[in-house]
Amino acid sequence: MLAGTSEGGNRLTESNGETIVLVGQNLFFLGRIETQAEPFGYEVQWAKTRSAFKEHSSKRQPALILVDLEGDESIWTGVLEDVGHREAGGVKIVAFGPHEDVDLLDRARNLGCDLVLNKGEFNRDLPKMLESGLPD
Repeated sequence: MLAGTSEGGNRLTESNGETIVLVGQNLFFLGRIETQAEPFGYEVQWAKTRSAFKEHSSKRQPALILVDLEGDESIWTGVLEDVGHREAGGVKIVAFGPHEDVDLLDRARNLGCDLVLNKGEFNRDLPKMLESGLPD
């Protein structure tokens, strides 16, 4: 893709060399996230297991970790514990899940996520996060 700006105002770039790791088992969100991330130069890697997450993050520190809270809870809690036990070094962690499961959202916050959103908020805000350079 060539550098520039699309009609909608989104910047179009070649790969910026940064990765986003999606922790979860739902392919539906993977495709949606890839579609939104690629115009900003991000490569999206899918980690459906804890070992896959370790493999992806050991190759290159991700710019962003996305956690689907509707995935296998033992996997995403393990990943968040692993990230918490090492120096995160500025990696942002955004979790998203069902709005009605307040306990699940709170658990993600307690495990150190920088931002916890319900799925509607996540779908609405992801393009803005990617365009602005990820959440602070």
